[in-house]
Amino acid sequence: MNPPDHLPEPALDPGVRVRSRSALFATLRRIDGWGPLAWKEMYAAWRIRGGALTVEPREREVDPDADHVALTLILDHGLGATEPIATADWVLRQAWAQLLAKAPVALTAVRPTAAVRATNACRCAEGRITLRLVAELPYAGMCLDGRRFAKLVRQCEMFAAQFARPTPALVAHRRAVAIQQALRAALPRYHLCAFLGAGGVLPRAADGGPAEQADPLVVPAGLRCTIDLGRLGRVTGLGIRHGVTAVAGAPYHGKSTLLAAIQAGIDDHPPGDGRELVVADASAVLVQAEEGRRIHAQDLSGLFAALPGADARSFTTDRASGATSMAASTLQAVAAGCRLLLIDEDTAASNVLAIDAGMRQLLGRRVAGTTTLLEILPSLAGQGISTLLVAGATVTSLGAADRVILMDHFQPRDVTRAARRIAPRLRQVALAIPPRHLIGGERWLGGRHFLAVDVREPERPVLRLADGTRQALDLRRAGWHLDGPLVIGAIRAAAWCWRLAEGGCAIRALGARYEQLIAERGPAAVDPFHTDGYALPPWQLVVTVLERLPAPHPSLHRDTAILNSAAGLHSQRHAP
Repeated sequence: MNPPDHLPEPALDPGVRVRSRSALFATLRRIDGWGPLAWKEMYAAWRIRGGALTVEPREREVDPDADHVALTLILDHGLGATEPIATADWVLRQAWAQLLAKAPVALTAVRPTAAVRATNACRCAEGRITLRLVAELPYAGMCLDGRRFAKLVRQCEMFAAQFARPTPALVAHRRAVAIQQALRAALPRYHLCAFLGAGGVLPRAADGGPAEQADPLVVPAGLRCTIDLGRLGRVTGLGIRHGVTAVAGAPYHGKSTLLAAIQAGIDDHPPGDGRELVVADASAVLVQAEEGRRIHAQDLSGLFAALPGADARSFTTDRASGATSMAASTLQAVAAGCRLLLIDEDTAASNVLAIDAGMRQLLGRRVAGTTTLLEILPSLAGQGISTLLVAGATVTSLGAADRVILMDHFQPRDVTRAARRIAPRLRQVALAIPPRHLIGGERWLGGRHFLAVDVREPERPVLRLADGTRQALDLRRAGWHLDGPLVIGAIRAAAWCWRLAEGGCAIRALGARYEQLIAERGPAAVDPFHTDGYALPPWQLVVTVLERLPAPHPSLHRDTAILNSAAGLHSQRHAP
């Protein structure tokens, strides 16, 4: 794959002139008490103890009032080269605890969450730590306060001094992440799609941490699985096998908690989180009813023989029903490469999940040709797509399961045999997964690769496009736990994928291009000039954004003829 454009490395290049530390403090003493325009004297790269500090103005689109500057700390370190994402995450957490919390000026950066994610806020590579911060310029009345800024520089130097060698806390952080990555990589070898280590604490407190009064997970012998990680040891826990697994239980007994832990298992977690040994296939997606979502040219004919007033083979709407939205989300996820579907009866559209025999008899021809999700799950399992289904209302959902787990006071038990005796047998319907294609080429990013995103409400972000227009997205019921940096990363990644798909590309192949872009360029891939802080999103979240973009921007199609036509036009446009 050819990279979209040649982009500069954001780190200090050998040709960049780095001014001395003495010149830095001399400049701050000289401009202390001057007017705001004197801050321009600080826009440079400066040597500090243990590394360098760059001070740059913020993009006008991000900070119209220009009362903030972008600070980049580039520090030498002796932390080693292993687990660079885990190391960067740990350093960022230390920065929030030690530097940002005690700084003499207001500082901010991407705030770490319960997940260990790659961000553009901190990167550890080539023997250097690159930490990106945003600082509010200090003033004393109407005059700039150079002394306070100088105090900030000294605190940065003190912060840098601790990275001469790995600490026990960093070693533990790295090891926890390494074990989770090894567990996730081992899932296919053990024919599993998810794994929950014994002793983990799954229930969450109000702040997102482990609930204090929760009992650790105990796995009975019949459900126990041991994974050998070689030098990282052996881990025993609850293995979720390939196929269809149903999780039953009374209200408030932990079935949805189990599902939420598995959903969070696509990410790594730091020590003390309680879910350090919970992992899931990285492509896992929670699908649910999302009434009112946009759907563009989705083939739903495998589930609905006909839809009133619409073509089931190319269904398009700006306000989908619960049933059509959940059906579309399921098919779009698997078309993009999802290998683990997560479904909770509480958030599902019941009429697309299952229709029992009595209801079919009552409705008659009105539901003729309608296929439910429960009826296609075995077919999806045969194509390598597993399902974890939470069932608490009826036994109908258990009829599609290969295995049934009962959650009793937040502890699992295998009740597969008992469930088979009482659950009605469901018909099984084969389903060919309709492909999805993106006809790209729209340059949202403009010549400067810039895209401003307002995430004051992360689940309802607003895009400010290069042409000055605004586009709003509604991600409130899309099935993800969202925060501002993750949403910014997902939207910018979607914009880059639009460019990567120029001329037409199958959505699954586009995912491979996206992963390659990340592998080649690292955390800076989707915002090479670091206009704002963000976290790198998983591919399925990028697909969620692409599939919900408002018209006229979506160009996702089911028809390969449309794709081939677009590819032909693209080749003609670029012919010599």
